[in-house]
Amino acid sequence: MGMGRDGGGNKDGHVPAVDVTVVGVDVGARRSVVAFVGVWAKLLNDLAVVYARQNGVSLVPLGIYDAMTRAYVVEVNYPGVDRYRGNELTSSIISKALGAVVRAVHSVQRVHNALVGLAFEDLRLFNERKRDLAKARVVWELIVNRFGEVVSKCPAVKTSWFWISYRGGEVVVPVRDFIPIVLVEPEYTSSMCPRCGAYLGRARGGKVTCSYCGFEGDRDVIGAMNVALRGFLILVKCVREGVIGVARELRGSAHRLFS
Repeated sequence: MGMGRDGGGNKDGHVPAVDVTVVGVDVGARRSVVAFVGVWAKLLNDLAVVYARQNGVSLVPLGIYDAMTRAYVVEVNYPGVDRYRGNELTSSIISKALGAVVRAVHSVQRVHNALVGLAFEDLRLFNERKRDLAKARVVWELIVNRFGEVVSKCPAVKTSWFWISYRGGEVVVPVRDFIPIVLVEPEYTSSMCPRCGAYLGRARGGKVTCSYCGFEGDRDVIGAMNVALRGFLILVKCVREGVIGVARELRGSAHRLFS
C-alpha cells in the first residue's frame, strides 16, 4: 500500500485514499511520544514544533525513523497527575502541546485539502491491575476529553497489521471540528517491531533492538509509530469504503479547540 500523494482529489471533493497522513500519540504517565506518518508527515512535524514553541512548550524532536514507512517523532514531557499540582500542570502542558499539533493539522487540511487523522490507543477498556496504564489513562482522558462530543463515523473496523488481525478499530469525529480520531486496539503497540512486525518481547522501559531487522528505538517511540501506522490503515480503509472523507467546503471552516 503506497503512501504517496495523488494530486487532485475526486469530483465529489473527497481526498484519494493515498493522500492520508496520521499523527499517532503514545500517551504515558509522564511523557507522550508523537509520530507523524504519511505524505505530509514532515510538514506536520515541522509546523507542530514551531507552534508548540509559540505556545510556550517544547515538542522535542527524537529523530526520523525508517520502519514500514518514514516516521518523524517528537516527545512532550509533563510532571504526571500524581505529583503536587500535577493534574493542573499536566493538563496545561498537554493542552498547549496538543493544541500545536491540532493547529498544524488544520493548516495542512486548509492549504492542501489533505485528510489528516489523529490516532490514539483505545484506553476506554483496560486492565486496571496495570498501574502504569492506569496513570496513563488519566492523561489520555485529559487529551480525548478536550475534543468534546464526538460522532462515530466508522465503528468496529477490521484490519490486519503484520501477523495480527484487529477487530476493534474505530474512527470518531469531533462535533466542533473535522479531524478524524482513530482509536486503535492497544495490544502489542510497544512490543512489535514497526519495520518487520517481529515480536520484541514484553514491554519494558529502555531501548530495544529487533533481532530480525535491526530496528532500534525505545518502547514509547515504537508504541507511537505502531499507533500511527495502525491508525493509517484504519483511516485508509474507511476512506476507500466511502465512509469518511474531506469535503472541499470544510477546508476553511476548521475550529480551534485548543488555545
